Amino acid sequence: MNGAPREAVIGLDVGTTAVKAVAFGLDPALDSRGQQPWRHAAEREYPLLAPAPGQQVQDPARIAAAVAGALAECAAACAAVGARVAAVSVGTAMHGLLGLDRAGQPLTPLVTWADGRAGEEARQLRADGSAAGLHRISGAPVHPMTPLAKLRWFARHEPELCARIRWWAGLKDYVLWQLTGSPVTELSSACGTGLLDIPARAWNPEAVRLAGISAEQLPEILPTTALLALSAEAAGRTGLPAGTPVVAGAADGPLGNLGSGATAPGVAGLSLGTSGAVRTVGPAPYADPNGRLFCYALTEDAWVTGARSATAERWCAGRAGCSAGIWRTAPPDRPGTRSCCGWPRRSRRAATAW
Repeated sequence: MNGAPREAVIGLDVGTTAVKAVAFGLDPALDSRGQQPWRHAAEREYPLLAPAPGQQVQDPARIAAAVAGALAECAAACAAVGARVAAVSVGTAMHGLLGLDRAGQPLTPLVTWADGRAGEEARQLRADGSAAGLHRISGAPVHPMTPLAKLRWFARHEPELCARIRWWAGLKDYVLWQLTGSPVTELSSACGTGLLDIPARAWNPEAVRLAGISAEQLPEILPTTALLALSAEAAGRTGLPAGTPVVAGAADGPLGNLGSGATAPGVAGLSLGTSGAVRTVGPAPYADPNGRLFCYALTEDAWVTGARSATAERWCAGRAGCSAGIWRTAPPDRPGTRSCCGWPRRSRRAATAW
């Protein structure tokens, strides 16, 4: 094992099927010698539920317990080697939605990005001509995945439940509330809601109106680099000291470019997992006049523009010697290929058309 560090930071990734926490030792001496620093990883899984056709939800309580468990394991590992936890930084999946009461307790499940119940609501926005303007100002396509469409679904199908909801939150917002007790979000995750006015860095009044809610029901938008403090309640659940800095962080897609080093001009990051996307990073937001691309913040001066999974599928098909769309058996005589067959998982966020 590498030498024990004096300090460590914990990265928290709350994804679609699991939460992963990794404690990284901070040891400049090891870095300067090209040696890998100390680290400890923890993972806790949770299910993706399908209570009705087209619905993909999760239990917020299970996510909160998984977050606390993974952080507690990393905190204990740091304590065992005498490393002080300098900060926790948070990344989560995008486009989720849940309703909370005044105390931050869930009144709905987490409606995940993969949930397709709001298909009709998205079609209505495209049919009445609202979609193009909303996409241009928010960076997010009008699609069943976006909280904008999901909120319209709740207003239409669950009006009595909506009347009881004080806060509408995303997965990042819920995790930050669990850790800090603050009803906040950050710019990167806010970009994925369809409710943001990117130039103003604020909630878009027209989108909020179309969603059937008020701006007061949405959390404050912070920079992705904002520092919060771990609450006493979260300290009791995780074993970390109260007041430990919590970095608001960004959403998982933009963070994928950061983590893979795909941040330089002309360099693209390809993500192939539960969904697929190709993303590049630029210094300013980009509004695609043809409505093909999404644009989400990494930081105030780093913006991730991406393409849907069809682009990723074409790239993989070309590499494998297959046709785009549904990958067919590759020609055995094609140099560098073997016979293969793939069915791309066309998750709703990464659908081949908005």
